[in-house]
Amino acid sequence: MKKNLLRSAGYIPGIFCLFILTMLFSPDVSGQARILTVSGKVTDDLDAPVPGASVRIAGTQLGALTDENGKYSISVNPADTLEFSYVGYKTMRFAVKNRVDLNVKLEAAAGGLNEVSVIGYGQQKKISVIGAQSTLNAEELKLPVRDIASTLGGRIAGMITTSRGGGPGQDNSGFLVRGVSTFGTSVRTPLIIIDGVPDRSLNDVDPEDIQTFTVLKDAVSTAVYGTRGANGVIIINTKKGVAGKPSVKVELNQGVTQFVQVPEILDAPTWMTLYNEALTTRGRQALYTDERIDLHRTGADKDLYPNVNWYDEIFRKSGMTQRANINISGGSDKATYYISAGYYNETGLIKNDPEQTGYDSKSYYRRYNFTANIGVNVTNTTKVDLNISSIIDRRNGPWNGDGSNASNNLFAQVLRVPPHIIPGRYSNGAYAMYPGGFSSPSRIAYDVGSGNDYSATIRPNLRLKQDLDMFTKGLSISGLFAFDIYTDGTTATTKNSAAEYATGRDADGNLITQITRDAPGTLGFFSARSSTRRMYSEASLNYGRTFGKHEVGGLVLFNQSEYVDGNAANFTSAVPFRNRGLTGRATYGYDNRYYVEANFGYTGSENFSPDNRFGFFPSAGVGYVVSNEKFYAVLKDIMPYFKLRYSYGLTGNGGFSTRFLYLTQLSKTAATGYQFGIPSSLSPAYSGYAESQIATDPTWETSYRHNLGVEMGFFNNDLKIVTELFREMRKGILRADQTIPGISGFGGVNPTRNIGIVLNKGVDVTLTYRRTLSEEKWVNVTGTFTYNRNTNLEDGLPPQRYPWMEWKGKEVDAKTLYIAEGLFQNQAEIDRHAVQSGDTRIGDIKYKDLNEDGIIDANDIARIDVSGTPKMMYGLNLSFGYKGFDIGAFVQGTGKVYLSYGMGDGTRPFNSGPISSALMSMVADRWTEDNPNPNAFYPRLNTEQDPNSNYLNSTWWLKPSDFIRLKSAEIGYTLSQSLVKRWGIKNLRMFINGTNLFTISKWKYWDPELNDTGTSSTNYTRGESYPNIKAYNFGVRVTF
Repeated sequence: MKKNLLRSAGYIPGIFCLFILTMLFSPDVSGQARILTVSGKVTDDLDAPVPGASVRIAGTQLGALTDENGKYSISVNPADTLEFSYVGYKTMRFAVKNRVDLNVKLEAAAGGLNEVSVIGYGQQKKISVIGAQSTLNAEELKLPVRDIASTLGGRIAGMITTSRGGGPGQDNSGFLVRGVSTFGTSVRTPLIIIDGVPDRSLNDVDPEDIQTFTVLKDAVSTAVYGTRGANGVIIINTKKGVAGKPSVKVELNQGVTQFVQVPEILDAPTWMTLYNEALTTRGRQALYTDERIDLHRTGADKDLYPNVNWYDEIFRKSGMTQRANINISGGSDKATYYISAGYYNETGLIKNDPEQTGYDSKSYYRRYNFTANIGVNVTNTTKVDLNISSIIDRRNGPWNGDGSNASNNLFAQVLRVPPHIIPGRYSNGAYAMYPGGFSSPSRIAYDVGSGNDYSATIRPNLRLKQDLDMFTKGLSISGLFAFDIYTDGTTATTKNSAAEYATGRDADGNLITQITRDAPGTLGFFSARSSTRRMYSEASLNYGRTFGKHEVGGLVLFNQSEYVDGNAANFTSAVPFRNRGLTGRATYGYDNRYYVEANFGYTGSENFSPDNRFGFFPSAGVGYVVSNEKFYAVLKDIMPYFKLRYSYGLTGNGGFSTRFLYLTQLSKTAATGYQFGIPSSLSPAYSGYAESQIATDPTWETSYRHNLGVEMGFFNNDLKIVTELFREMRKGILRADQTIPGISGFGGVNPTRNIGIVLNKGVDVTLTYRRTLSEEKWVNVTGTFTYNRNTNLEDGLPPQRYPWMEWKGKEVDAKTLYIAEGLFQNQAEIDRHAVQSGDTRIGDIKYKDLNEDGIIDANDIARIDVSGTPKMMYGLNLSFGYKGFDIGAFVQGTGKVYLSYGMGDGTRPFNSGPISSALMSMVADRWTEDNPNPNAFYPRLNTEQDPNSNYLNSTWWLKPSDFIRLKSAEIGYTLSQSLVKRWGIKNLRMFINGTNLFTISKWKYWDPELNDTGTSSTNYTRGESYPNIKAYNFGVRVTF
């Protein structure tokens, strides 16, 4: 299949070669001694004419100015070079050669008010933007990472990100825009749009190819996306070619990786000693003698008396990464191009077995990216853009046995197996497995086979834009069509491997073993594949024009999309997912001071009933540039830029895991079923759908959003501060209506209705300071801060028995826990307290009897107003340059986040007796009779023989997991041009950098960025998933 995938992508290099040959080797007749008249049009980033722009022959004072339509005409020699300039824009130079038509698009100077900002379905000048949006440019996205999702938190105000770990090629990053505003049954993540096409994967883009990364956060920015805009929108535009000589850029990176943090686990002697303590502190006899413990400590016989640190046994200390990218860009006034090819290779940190035969279980990930963006000016009024990208990747590793790669499962196994029961492998070569219990993690890593996951994506899109100035200036139409194909699969070599357990040695010292898994060791094969395809199209009518001091703009756009799951498992998922919408926008600006904008999105989905299929989502906003008023002149020296803006509007969320909610499923049972047609032995019962009699009205969630923005500039606008206050009321959230009693006949499955309400409000702030101190010195500082607080106002639950159980009024992801009041200090305290289950002694956890009935039970569980999602995220990005040197660092932090240490493998001591799981080292801080510390981390120990209430989910185990992390740092040096130009090089920069370098946190148990409730793809908790990665890189970037 992989060959077919590669073959299907084969036309891409053909386009690449053909275009490069056309662009690079078109004839160039050198200037001759004759005079030419060159004419054309100068426009800005929005394709609007730039009147009064300077067109000058380089090295002379001869030139011309563009007229009110941006047009010019000038007499030149073919050997001349023309310079185009205008206040607030970069100066651009073009060799004349033999051209008589030369249209130029000026680029706004970075940070200037003429700089163009990305908005929904278009662009606007920064000064006129009313919506809340933040943008990172290409330079800010040059990060030494496999993907950029996990690095965004703290870089963009309003973004909340978490990196939940993941092996090579397995990304478990999560990101939210302005936090959580809905319940977990609905989609919470933002809509992602890449090159104008929605629903493309963020991690399929090579960071080197990204030109701008923009986050839209308020209603006036996202209402145009209708039912898909409530959770925010991320817009990524990849790089395009710029008219001029070909520019070739090459970047190479070589890196070393390590785990950010893994839990520290106890060795065998310590584990056994603590097990004895757990027995004796409860009045029982110790199990392990001192002699037995010493045998494990000395390691004289590792087969019978192992002392295994499973992390050291399975994982190496470091891995390797390689990144490479080469791109070429350039063009003329007729056509531009950007062609890029990227490669990424990451070696996992799972050790290899040199004796392994028949398959390769090495852990690695390889990815190949290709991007081609071609723009052609077919005529002076017609432009065609063709974007093609292709991603092919492959991930290899040990086989999990359940149709997936075992990288994550290995970390769970490490914590499930104690250090003293079995070794990784016996001296006779056999892998170990405890009778009727756990297997050696070494066997899972090396002796059950290997899995290879692969995928291929091809994403072409074609855009056509036609200016209609012949009808009225500023009018244009545009069309876009995209067709994405995604195919993935798994092939695995499986091994039915045997295992043994050693019980002793015979008189000759030979190991005595019993077979605990009888298997022939034969190899097998597993294969699975799936595919999806997605089509998207849009057509728009655009208008933008300036009349003196008046700026008018408008947009009407129609779009539709279709998603087909080629591997659907049932008839509901086999039905294509379709969306359709109509969007409109009207903008008005007066004298660069007053701005008004109104938008609407009229969108729908066939996932809803015919009567509720479409929704209307309007928004409006106003902006006021106070600093452009005459009366403000006295304040210009203090704060040269001051802008206020406000927006309000509606957006929707139609993303749900269940399809066709307006239909109630009629399911076949083992005894009887609903028959369609005439039932017979050849026509069995089938599941079907019929319209519900109660839940006939489910529709999308609706977000009512306010946003107040304040923009200020100081010190000649070198320092800028943007503050956003937001308030969102999310209504109509789909929830199962639990107020309907069980006697209604729904069999415990209550109908889903639009009854949930969540309030979310907060603030985000961006501070930037950029200044060139001299020709050799510059400094850049960017700081961001985001805070949000959500509250559940309605959840569809009936009133709770006790007020402390109520979810309403608390966070959406609030935890349910017993309330711990400390440790029992004496027997009298135990006697006076409510009865707790099991063996309760001094040093055990004391729980609060909330209902005062004298018993600690489920009635004493409270809803605690904390969650594992950060409510606060901040970042500080610093960079400084002196001569050829540059230094940069990015610090990321989170606040108001709590994790539960949890009770499970690695954290709960001795719940399965002497074969209990490994233990993390925090158990050293415990209550003992010799040291009755009331503030100890662990209470008095116990085993399964004396169960008690210590390990209930309670506030005792709830800990703050805020952290501050040096997310990245880089030192670079750019060689002087006088040195490198002799080699035909324009620019050469060498650098070293690193990611996830240092962390400060009160949470010491595992990486605080990992959660306590598993990842998006597993149920592993308590640090059992593949950790986040720390990386050190050396690289070189060359421009020819």
